[in-house]
Amino acid sequence: MKTATGIFLAACAFGAGLLPLSAAHAQRVSRMPASQLGTLCTRASGTGLCDSYISGVADAAALAHLFERNAEKDQHDVAAFCIAPATSLSDMRGKVVDWMKAHHDQLSRPAGEAVFTALHESYPCGDHK
Repeated sequence: MKTATGIFLAACAFGAGLLPLSAAHAQRVSRMPASQLGTLCTRASGTGLCDSYISGVADAAALAHLFERNAEKDQHDVAAFCIAPATSLSDMRGKVVDWMKAHHDQLSRPAGEAVFTALHESYPCGDHK
């Protein structure tokens, strides 16, 4: 089973369309720190951008997992997180903001990495339930 970090990097690369699944190259990661995203997520004027960012990370990870699972024909591979289709963006934002508040020491990390970790811990699936 892949580590959360490995899945995150693959999701980012897949989402950006930069990485064929067989290659293992360093990829661009946004320089925006989690603290800046946290500020956006807690201001009324920034929730739309916040929701879009979180949704993009979630979509990239879900699509990367689906693509990899289909390519490897591995039906037992567990996704990094499992977000029910009916889950609202405001619920996802709330989970990410709560995670950031509980992990102040992680706010200097890249925003996408923090969002991925927050979603991974907030929406477990497979054997991690």
